[in-house]
Amino acid sequence: MHIEAFADDLALSSPTRLPVTARRSSQKVLLVLLSGRMWVRDADGRRREITGPTWVVWYPGETLEYGAHGATVHWVFAAPTGPVPTGSPRPGSLVRLRDVRDDDGVEDALLVDYLDDSPDGSGPLSVVADGAGSGIGVNALTDVLQVVDEADEDLRGWSYGPGHDHPLRLDRS
Repeated sequence: MHIEAFADDLALSSPTRLPVTARRSSQKVLLVLLSGRMWVRDADGRRREITGPTWVVWYPGETLEYGAHGATVHWVFAAPTGPVPTGSPRPGSLVRLRDVRDDDGVEDALLVDYLDDSPDGSGPLSVVADGAGSGIGVNALTDVLQVVDEADEDLRGWSYGPGHDHPLRLDRS
């Protein structure tokens, strides 16, 4: 069993919060609907009606969008986004990689995460990516040739509280 001592850092939304939208999520996000009716946008862009109790998961790179019909009891949680090397794209970004199977080839891939390959945690970093033709693999950071579509910022850095016309960036210093 694991009890998270800092759950307030993970909760994005509750019955008193506004919905969250991300064009391209940089992290794994979980919506838990305990009661009530909501809608979510699926991978094909269609609006799907859901009724609690149920849950929905969005993965890095997916568009996150939902709304409510009347009163609901729901929570939205976002997994922490790990460190991103300076000047590198966030997880969830669509990138162009050097194709390790073909010296002159390139491949578009979803950047899933960064790995620290060193025993002491000081680097160098590798890229975990899901390539269109090659599937999930680990590549050198230098294999990222271009950012095709950058993921949205870590959603945990914003407040979606009531009374705001729009989300406000939290000061996490």
